[in-house]
Amino acid sequence: MPAALVMATTRTLIRAAAERLVRPGNVLERVNHLLHPDIPPKMFVTCLYAVLNLESGHLIYANAGHDVPYRHTANGVEELRATGMPLGLMPGMHYEEKETVLEPGESILLYSDGLVEAHNEQRGMFGFPRLQQLMDGDIGGADLVPFLLGELVAFTGPDWEQEDDVTLVVLQREHTPAASVDDTDVRVLASFEVESAPGNERDAMQRVADAVAVLDLPPAKLERLKTAVAEATMNAMEHGNQYDKELPVQITVSATKSEVIIRIVDQGGEKDIPISEAPDLEAKLAGMQTPRGWGLFLIQNMVDRMHTSVNAEHHIVELFVHLEQGGPDAVASPKNL
Repeated sequence: MPAALVMATTRTLIRAAAERLVRPGNVLERVNHLLHPDIPPKMFVTCLYAVLNLESGHLIYANAGHDVPYRHTANGVEELRATGMPLGLMPGMHYEEKETVLEPGESILLYSDGLVEAHNEQRGMFGFPRLQQLMDGDIGGADLVPFLLGELVAFTGPDWEQEDDVTLVVLQREHTPAASVDDTDVRVLASFEVESAPGNERDAMQRVADAVAVLDLPPAKLERLKTAVAEATMNAMEHGNQYDKELPVQITVSATKSEVIIRIVDQGGEKDIPISEAPDLEAKLAGMQTPRGWGLFLIQNMVDRMHTSVNAEHHIVELFVHLEQGGPDAVASPKNL
């Protein structure tokens, strides 16, 4: 089977897995499971799979034997390592997931092995140490690709016969202007995922509380927000994701000059979120109202405003809590971050 056909098959499997799975490790496990029985002997596929939150820079990734990406920061270069065997090589493989946050101004280099395995006239190899040393300089972002290609040509010489494809991709997070925060400016304080498992609403509640600590919310308001987050997260895990551990709940904590916004997203789209009916204890005892249904009513009364929406893939619940006067300074001031 030609390598091009193997790659086309793998891409199709990845696209199909990505439509029903969210976590990178789960996607790679699924693709490996489907690819292994049909791939020719002594063939395999390396693959890096990552999910990036464009607002917060939060990156979660898994690696199936691909060359390690390099992250270019103000303090030097870092390797983004995650263990995992190439796709199709062995059945039943598990793929480690790692998380990081790409800060403004930082960039990540993704590349094929044709770069590091290129040889010069003396059969010396370009190699990972050389690449890491070059990445450790001042050049990053869009300038990195032409810089590395220039270094490759200088190393191999003018008569170099290319042995493999050389592909370079640079991902850079742009700097955001340090303007003052107003009602239309939104600053992301945290972005994370929680596994859809009973009890994980407590972890979500605490992580939100940690994220909004810089805002100095009054204790009573903070406790109400924590209660609303826990209840909304539990609803998302139970009713949206059906407690499927492969479907995480995504939570983003943001703030403007006047309010803090908690966005909670599950994977149970298409079906509308039911409108919360004010609970009537006597009606519930008489069987005229469902014994459930306190959740959204409780959430609505714990925050200043709640907004729900649905699309083909997701339920989205947004919780809004008004900030006290002076609260936005905590969002805009670097010393509070």
